[in-house]
Order: sequence, then structure tokens, then C-alpha cells
Amino acid sequence: MMVTAFLSVVAVREPDPVEYVDIECQPAAISVDCNNVQMVPLKQKALHRSGADAALLDAFWRLHVQSSGKDLGTADSPGASSEWEYYLPSDKWGNADSIIVEAYRDSARETLLAQKRISIVRQNPSPFPVDGDWKPLPFKYKNGEYFLDKEKGFVFMWMNPVAGNSEMHPFDDVAQNPDTTSWKSIQEYPLLGTQLLLARKIDADLIDVDNLRVKHLDGADGEFTGSVTATEGYIGAFKITNRGLENEKENPTATLRIGKDGGKFFEVNVSSGAMCRIRGDGITALSLDAYGDHSTGVRVMAQAGYDTCAIEALGNVDLNARSGESVRISRLRVSGLAANVRNLGSSMMSAPPSYTVSDTDDIIIYGGPDLSFDPTLFLPSSAVTGRIVYLKNQLNRNVWVKGPLMNANNRGTTNASSINQISCFFVFDGSHWIHFYCG
Repeated sequence: MMVTAFLSVVAVREPDPVEYVDIECQPAAISVDCNNVQMVPLKQKALHRSGADAALLDAFWRLHVQSSGKDLGTADSPGASSEWEYYLPSDKWGNADSIIVEAYRDSARETLLAQKRISIVRQNPSPFPVDGDWKPLPFKYKNGEYFLDKEKGFVFMWMNPVAGNSEMHPFDDVAQNPDTTSWKSIQEYPLLGTQLLLARKIDADLIDVDNLRVKHLDGADGEFTGSVTATEGYIGAFKITNRGLENEKENPTATLRIGKDGGKFFEVNVSSGAMCRIRGDGITALSLDAYGDHSTGVRVMAQAGYDTCAIEALGNVDLNARSGESVRISRLRVSGLAANVRNLGSSMMSAPPSYTVSDTDDIIIYGGPDLSFDPTLFLPSSAVTGRIVYLKNQLNRNVWVKGPLMNANNRGTTNASSINQISCFFVFDGSHWIHFYCG
């Protein structure tokens, strides 16, 4: 028995992927504030799609700015690009509600590749009344400004972020150009609420608004969380002037007091004994700094008179000039002056073989156990003119003093002098240390 079978082979071809040009826009809708300022740019991207694949494609862009389907104007990209960003101009097309985005193959914009519509979302303006009837051109109304036409019984509001006006009365402009007019009319005048609003006379416990403009404001109290700008008026006893806050009177009444943790305060015109008082327990009450050339940290002047002084200090006074600097005092009168003493040697320690006088040494006393050598005292080659150093030798040996010296008995100079068990002092004249003997 023979069995015959037939085998059929059928070839199936996959369809070619669909190819087309697509436009992506970010954001999906354009946001514009009440002043016709676009928040973020419109970013356009041209894509050549083939099935699930996509690649950027250079194209020539053209935008049609429209209102109610009618072109207000166009904008072209400067050249071909796969991406383009665009901002609406803030000084025109205030009533635009959409943009038609077009991508072309050629610079003449003849071969259209793709097209997409983007909506424009506008922020509502804050209504603000304008006194009087309609004012014709060249007067321009701002976005949100409105007026009441009592004769016609209508409220007309300018609803365009770009300030402007119509060539005819808003009543006629709305009737003849309903699709292009920037005026919005509301026939609510007979309503009591509208009458009160238009009369600018509102009696309410709370008025919640984003912006409030008034010519005069009276209130018992108030709280402000933002900035306050004022060019005149009063804050307490202080008068606001173009120079700041003032209280210039024969007997000023304004006071200022800043307190901190009890024993710390800063006050002005509080005490009858002082115009300004500062106290800082445990801290520095007043810190002043001056840097650079021709700077002065504190300048005090008192007019000559009975029982008058520029500075009065009770307690310790610490005036500490840094190395190379000095505290300059003219016409000094001192009671109870104490100089700085440097003891070289003691009952427990011998005097050092040598010592260099520092700029804070006033009296130098050599003492301590007997020595087997003569110690050396070095005077600096430069010092403040008039500087005085006293020397007292209590040792069993002489002390050699070395430096630019001038002899005590004549004008001769030397660089070393041996001092026995005597007292003497040296005065620097700007170049030499003049040697003087004590009695």
C-alpha cells in the first residue's frame, strides 16, 4: 500500500515599519502670567520615527500664534535644528490662546513634515477699579482694570496682559468684535454686591486679597510677615525722613533699648546721666576695630571746661601695643606709676650668661648665687626714641652691657661697658643708648 503526502511551504513577509515625523513639546501647555510673561520656554523637538525607533531630525520651525483660531503673528527659527526654544513676547499678542507648531523640510517652509497645537494658559489678573467713565485713546488700561458705565449699567474690564484700549467705546467693541476684543462686559450693576464694590465701600470682618492698593489706611493694629516700605510717617517717636529715622528735638523723647540675658543691654536716651549706655556681663561690652592706613578705632574729644575729661575709667586699664608699636601719650601726669621688673637670677637660680632686653623690660635686676663669670646684657640696636632701661647689679661679678652705647662722661661712643655693683640707666636717643649713673 502506498501513501502519498503533499507538503506546502508558504512564506510570510513582515510589513515594513511605519515611518513618520513627530513633534514633541515641553511643557504640554504654555503658562503666561497676568503681565504676559511666559514662565518657562516652549521646547520643541523633531523626531523621525520608524516603528519603535526614533531619531532627532533637523527641521525648519514656524510658529503660528493664534486667538480663537485666527493668526495674530508668526515666528520662524533662524535655521534648521532638531530642537528649538521659544518665548512669547511680553509686549504683544496678549489675547493669544494657542500656538500651532510646524516643522518643515525646507527653509522656504513649503514641505510640511509635522504639525502640533499647544494651548496657552493665562493667569487671571487682579481686578482694580478705575475712577470715572471710559477714557479713550491714548489712555491705556492695564490688565484687570475696570470701570462702571452707569448709563449702560455695565462693568467693563480690560482682559489683556498688554496694556491698551479700543478705538471705540467698550460697549460697541464687545458688540462688533466679540472674538478679538480685549474687553469683558458684565451686567451686574443692579446687584447689591456690585454696587458696594464699585462704590469702594465694603464692610467686612475679613478681606482676603493678593494685592491691595489704598490711598489712606486706618487701623487699630496689624501684623506684617513681609517687607514694608515707607517714605514718611512715624514709628513710635521716630519720624521717617529721607535720611532714616529721626527724633531731633530739644528734649528728644525717643528711646532705644536692646536687652539680653539680664546683665547685657544697649540703650539710648534711657538714663538721665548718659545718652548711651552699654553693659555686657561676662562679655566685651563694646568692640571696635579699624584696619588699613589712616584708621582710628576710637576718637574722643571733650570741650575744655571745669571738671571735664575726654575719658574716665574706673578699674584696670590694659593698653598693650604690639611689638614694634607704642602707646603715645603727650603731657602725661601719673600717680602711682609701676614699671615692669625683670629679675635675672634668684635664690634658687643663677643669672643667665647672657640676656637681650625686650621692649617690655623697664628695670633689670641681676641677683642670685655668686657667679664665676661676667654675664652679658645686650641692648637692642633700635628702640623707641626716649626708651629708658634701668639696671641694678647685685652680683659678685661685673655685668657687661653691649650695644650702641654713648659714654656717661663724654660724647664718645662704644659697644661695650662693664658695670660693677652699681645702679645706672640707659636712654635711647634714636641711635645710641646714653649711659647715666644713679646716685
